[in-house]
Amino acid sequence: MGIFPAHQISPAVQFEQELGFIHIGLEPAMITRVAYESVNADAVEIVQQLQTHDPLIQQIGLTLKQEIETSGFDNYLYIESAVNLLAVHLLKRYSTQKFIIREYTGGLPKHQLKEAIAYINDNLDQNLSLAEIAAIAQISPHYFASLFKQSMGIAPHQYVTKCRVKRAKHLLAKRELSVIQVSQLVGFQSQSHFAKVFRKYIALLKHLRSYIEFFGR
Repeated sequence: MGIFPAHQISPAVQFEQELGFIHIGLEPAMITRVAYESVNADAVEIVQQLQTHDPLIQQIGLTLKQEIETSGFDNYLYIESAVNLLAVHLLKRYSTQKFIIREYTGGLPKHQLKEAIAYINDNLDQNLSLAEIAAIAQISPHYFASLFKQSMGIAPHQYVTKCRVKRAKHLLAKRELSVIQVSQLVGFQSQSHFAKVFRKYIALLKHLRSYIEFFGR
């Protein structure tokens, strides 16, 4: 793979056979925004890599490709989380300066967690982004994602999906709205993706209940 800093054009390369490529472009502002507590924006400079092997970048690229192909941008929060992980990785490994990204423990303060959860539940019909939820807590997306998971036990995108499925179950039980209407009210642009996620979570919940009942005897 190759890594090219902002405003640099990648060199022309010829191949003897057709190959598939994944191109990931990050806005320069995102590189500094994801961890602004630790990074001086003026000091950020990514080193060009003409040919390197990085398993983490490869995995992120393939994950993004699969997610976009299967769900489009319904799960924008998940896509944004993966991109944030990529940005932090670039800062740690490919910057001219070796930035130390501080890691915090202990989870979010209760008032910040409460405000973030309230914002999520008030906006489930919107295509929520990690940046806007993190702004409620007034910290960077990278730190918010890490601290939220420490507090809740699951990542922000997983929590949002859980809330959407829970609300969808409630709305469907009323039998007042169509499946299409419910899927839109809980933030899904694609009815097929909504059905897939809904079935997956319901099956998982049934499995967990059976597991708990069996071992709780």
